[in-house]
Amino acid sequence: MGSDCTTDALKVALKPSGQEMNSKYFDLTLTNATDGTCALKGYAGLSLTDTHGKRVGAPATRSNNGSVRDVVLKPGQAAHAVVQTPRKEVTDGNCWSKAARIKVYPPNNTAPLTAAAPGSLQVCGDTFTVGPFTAHAL
Repeated sequence: MGSDCTTDALKVALKPSGQEMNSKYFDLTLTNATDGTCALKGYAGLSLTDTHGKRVGAPATRSNNGSVRDVVLKPGQAAHAVVQTPRKEVTDGNCWSKAARIKVYPPNNTAPLTAAAPGSLQVCGDTFTVGPFTAHAL
């Protein structure tokens, strides 16, 4: 197994991955952008920001879905975490402002990565969760 993946060795993205009657799901990926192997274990710190970098709402809380395991990333491979929020239609309609960007702290790192937030991401019902990283998208 390689050493822990550091923020400067990773690229981040968040893409819609589906929805069900009550929730919207997104795939948070951290991709190894180096020519060496590294490993991740645990949860990302995840926040949403506006175009000026000001935080929108509260950071995501950790979900109980899935177990924490080592994820070894060879060059170009990605680790995946499930991000979930209720659909507006099943909440009291109280939704946060739409975010322009995501701010992600990889496990065991104190420096963040940022990327564009998907246009379909809007947190409603004050519920915003992130699961542990896995080797495959769920």
